[in-house]
Amino acid sequence: MAFADRIAGSEESFVDMMNEKAAEMGMKNTHFCNATGLHDPDHYSTVKDISVLLRYALQYEDFRQAFSSSRYTTQPTNLHPDGFTFLSTMFRYMDSAGVVGGEIIGGKTGYTEEAGLCLASLAEVSGKEYILVTAKAKGTHRTEQFHILDAVNVYSQIGESGITNEGRSENESF
Repeated sequence: MAFADRIAGSEESFVDMMNEKAAEMGMKNTHFCNATGLHDPDHYSTVKDISVLLRYALQYEDFRQAFSSSRYTTQPTNLHPDGFTFLSTMFRYMDSAGVVGGEIIGGKTGYTEEAGLCLASLAEVSGKEYILVTAKAKGTHRTEQFHILDAVNVYSQIGESGITNEGRSENESF
């Protein structure tokens, strides 16, 4: 919320910016109502649209660094001399980031009762980067983290199969 206020002056203005950017990026099945991702009947997206958003965001080094870190601290400011520290929920729940043929580089977890356990993740397998977005996994914060297990399994299957992106366009995915 602090970022939304700082960037746009209010959450409402920030959400307007989010929806404008989503439309600009061709995210036709997305509509934001808040900056938190908490449930609202008019707040929705698809795994495809979230993958479009993640691909876009990963172009920015600051985002990539924060997304791929188990912990990330922002630069200090006069109001926050220690900066802000963010901890990766995904890495906290993983014994290892390794998968067959590579590793999971980063991820953002999410959970609401309506959406279940969700994960947007990035892995490098056999020298190629892959984005995987999952939603509606069973469980809660108190159960086994099935969304993370799903990602480990999918990325490992890619590594086991020897699939590569050679010959595929940048917009094609598995």
